Amino acid sequence: VHMVLPKVGAKVQAGQPFGEVESVKAVSDLYSPVDGEVIAVHSDLAQKLETLASDPYNEGWMMKVALSDEASLSKLMDAAAYERQCATEG
Repeated sequence: VHMVLPKVGAKVQAGQPFGEVESVKAVSDLYSPVDGEVIAVHSDLAQKLETLASDPYNEGWMMKVALSDEASLSKLMDAAAYERQCATEG
């Protein structure tokens, strides 16, 4: 029902909250996967939150980040590893 995203120019840190999304039942923090500076924010997303579920990899993007260290990308999971993690949690 509501979303808070950072402003362009904000600094984000891997593993730290950068915003939140609120549903009818709960408020959840959004965590950055990398360190860097926010260079773009999908401000229209707050008016179409259903896009997060229907098209998360395209129209559901939240922000773009200029990395402060590209080596941090090596710590991220690929799609297959992420799917396995989700399956074990759910």
